[in-house]
Amino acid sequence: MARQTNMKAQKAKINFKRQQGIVLIISMIFIAIFSVLAVSMATMSGTNTQLASNQHKVNSAYAATQSGLECGKYIISTINLQETGYNYVTEDEVEQVWLDLHQHIENTALDSKTVPPSSRFTDSGGNGDEIIIPAIDYGDTNTEFTVRFYRYDDDPHTITLQATGTYGEITKQINLNVEITKDSSLLNYAVASRGRMWLTGDTTIHGDVFNSWDRPETAPFNMTSDTTVLGTVNTVLTLDQIKNEYYQLETLDEDDNPIFDEDGNRIYSPQDEIQAYHEGINYDQTQNDIPGMNVDDYDTDCYNNGLADIPPRPEESREVEYFPHAAGNYNYPRDGSPSNTWDRRLERHVYENQTFTNARLPDDRNALFRNCTFENILYIDCNKSSKYHYNNVRFDDCTFNGPIITDVPQALKWKENCLYFTGEAAFDNQSDIQEATILAPQFNVNIGNTNSQQTDYNVLTGAIVGGIVDVRGNAQIHGTIISMCDTTQWSSGYVTNIGATLDDGGSETTELGDIGVISITPREEQMLPSGITSPIVLKPLTQTYSES
Repeated sequence: MARQTNMKAQKAKINFKRQQGIVLIISMIFIAIFSVLAVSMATMSGTNTQLASNQHKVNSAYAATQSGLECGKYIISTINLQETGYNYVTEDEVEQVWLDLHQHIENTALDSKTVPPSSRFTDSGGNGDEIIIPAIDYGDTNTEFTVRFYRYDDDPHTITLQATGTYGEITKQINLNVEITKDSSLLNYAVASRGRMWLTGDTTIHGDVFNSWDRPETAPFNMTSDTTVLGTVNTVLTLDQIKNEYYQLETLDEDDNPIFDEDGNRIYSPQDEIQAYHEGINYDQTQNDIPGMNVDDYDTDCYNNGLADIPPRPEESREVEYFPHAAGNYNYPRDGSPSNTWDRRLERHVYENQTFTNARLPDDRNALFRNCTFENILYIDCNKSSKYHYNNVRFDDCTFNGPIITDVPQALKWKENCLYFTGEAAFDNQSDIQEATILAPQFNVNIGNTNSQQTDYNVLTGAIVGGIVDVRGNAQIHGTIISMCDTTQWSSGYVTNIGATLDDGGSETTELGDIGVISITPREEQMLPSGITSPIVLKPLTQTYSES
């Protein structure tokens, strides 16, 4: 029994030693594992530190690059360049822009840096010129940026703004193309007017509208509920000015925010002068200096060359009409008998069933064109400074395969200088001048029923310019309507009337047949027509932005 007990004790001793050995081995394994983990964590920590350092360098280089880009954009936005009356920038003007850009960079002297002269370069894109602003320190040590402007010989109208930021060995670069072009900011609007604006009927505006009527005692806009403005409404009047008047443009809450119902629809009240759908009203828009909104911006003499004068008509081929006229009767005045009227009596030279190509109508002809076709340019003279030589022209059932251009009278005489379209006019501009359908500054432009149905032949392409412009009937306009006459000298002004109304502030009588469908879509990418003077500008092309 004692022997058995002793043997059990020896076996227990051996098992214990074995267990001790296993524990030791497991402990060593854990120590090895933790050692590896510790080394790994230390390595990862070092890697993360390096990654964080690298990311900091990249971010610093990128921030420096963005600063360089902003400096370049500042230079572009602050340069003052020469003006041009053409619808393009000539090669000589482009060369002058490059010289002016270098001088402006020198004068700006970013960080007091001296800019070397423009130099030549060659790369994979070809040969060109470049202006480089030396490196400018950007905050952190070892961080800087440079700004480079360059252009290629085969495309001098395009300048590339290149900003490069560095942090040590890290480099970031941004490129943005800039176009040398003519200021055409006016074409950002579908309708732009210096006077009051009325929109009514089945009218859709595919863009923003603007006017500079600054007499708050009379509402600058009146828009009925059957019209739609797929854009913003812009006025130079402040909200505080309008609050002091009898009307309001929109319904606002106590915080001056528009009120919407639970479905997100704008709430209108009877006091709102704007009942049309719109995407918001911008008050206090001080943009009176937009090129194309002042008579001094216009000089249409460039069109008045190489044209054939339309001959006068004998007395037996003339007709007496009145303007304005009685409803449905051009031969009778609107406001009284022929012997006692303030309406203008016109002895019209009548032309019927003729085709005119590159033609000029001399002043004081007051013509009536019936079923005539006009190819390329029709120029209407009016003798700028004379008090007695005007041109009130009526076009009845005519076809226009080119633009209508007028001389530039210095004052609005709405009954004397007028373009009046009646019947079923067809517009199909096939000429090289696509920037305008009608360029008639200071004229009263009345587009009546431009077709009995919407067709491809009553599309007016490009700008429609008049002193005041009325559009009625069926019309598709791909361009901007510009009413450029300052009408604030009259207490109620003359109205830019899009649609049909019987009381439009002094224009012609409208009839039931004038009511139709009107659509206006601006062409922001288009140039201003020749004849409108505006500055040359450097326009960033945002779609060309690239990083590397």
